[in-house]
Amino acid sequence: MIFTNCTCFREDPEQMLSHLKCGLSKSVKRPTFNIELQFQRPVTKFFVNMRIVLPRRSGDDFTLFNLSLIDGCSLLSNKNQIAFIQLGRKHMDRFSNIPKRCPWPKDVTYYIRGFRADMAAMPAFNFEADMNLWFEFLMNHQKVIRGFIQSRVQRRKSIKNNGGEE
Repeated sequence: MIFTNCTCFREDPEQMLSHLKCGLSKSVKRPTFNIELQFQRPVTKFFVNMRIVLPRRSGDDFTLFNLSLIDGCSLLSNKNQIAFIQLGRKHMDRFSNIPKRCPWPKDVTYYIRGFRADMAAMPAFNFEADMNLWFEFLMNHQKVIRGFIQSRVQRRKSIKNNGGEE
């Protein structure tokens, strides 16, 4: 998976955030994405909206999943979730210090740094496609962060097979 865009926007009417930064690494060969955030008050409860879409060249885009108002504290604990979300959370742990439960203490920089998708850990599939992920972080019924991550799923070229595809 090659990341091509990672942007996020602060929509913070109650001024909960003291820091927000999103972007890609400078690596041309295999860019990774980074997200950093810090809160001025403890985070005791939050919700997440996530949508992953595979755009198609012709016809309607394919929505892989569209989840609204997910209890963020339950999401962090990684219990009672669909398998795809569990895989994502488990994999993300290697690249982040995001707590596994609420509350989140204030004035701590939370991050996802150098995230690379481990395609070997994902269910088997054989396709190449663009993938778009939209996410929102909500507190007190208000959107605090809105973000977008764009990537491309690509088959790797195998050196063992004289440049053939794996």
